[in-house]
Amino acid sequence: MRPTTPLDPRRFGAWPDVFAGAPALEQARALADDTTRSAEARGDALGRLAESSDDPVVKRCYEAHRKAVAAGRFRNWSDLVSYAGFAVAPVAKPFGEASEIDPGARRHLEAFCMAAHLLDLLAHCRAEFAAHGRIYLPGDWMRQAGVVPENLAAGNAASGFRKTVDRMLDRIEPTLEDAFPVARSIPDPRLRLATTAEIAERRRLARRLRKADPMADTVSLTALDRIAVWLRIRLGRRRRA
Repeated sequence: MRPTTPLDPRRFGAWPDVFAGAPALEQARALADDTTRSAEARGDALGRLAESSDDPVVKRCYEAHRKAVAAGRFRNWSDLVSYAGFAVAPVAKPFGEASEIDPGARRHLEAFCMAAHLLDLLAHCRAEFAAHGRIYLPGDWMRQAGVVPENLAAGNAASGFRKTVDRMLDRIEPTLEDAFPVARSIPDPRLRLATTAEIAERRRLARRLRKADPMADTVSLTALDRIAVWLRIRLGRRRRA
């Protein structure tokens, strides 16, 4: 199963004007993961989509997925963050364009979309590596921890891999914490509810990733986890009312 889209409109019954960029992200991801085509064919198709798009945000999304298909590796944290930010830019775009949201708040919400994508990729680390040979970890951090791709394939990189994952979570979790109070101040009630619930879910997923080994199996939230998140969000709204 591929990672979910941050603020997936299918989960929230969302409205077209806010999530207009989601189909482009889904198209890019589906094409990047289409193992019936060669990596070269997928890269060429993503390149053509990028060239044909008039939307610079969508264009960067296609290019980011093209890079992941072609390389499957990332030099460092900045390289990985740049990829993730461009890859999910279509669903972060509404925050950047919402005039009623403070510019500082927009940056936190856009950063959340990037962090959510990285968490999903971490949670699906084993499947991504097995199916596509992609490693969504900073290459320099892996080397510092004594991990090379061959170790991951052989399943003997537990200690170094754990250190690298925890180092990523050390960067991701503060982004989630900073975004949560901002999300609660979003004027639109539907977007506010969807965003706060998503951030709460990703916070819970980060806690699971602290304890689980994503190279052993996919790390995911249960239905009970999601229900607990929604109940907390709903109860929080009633307390503030």
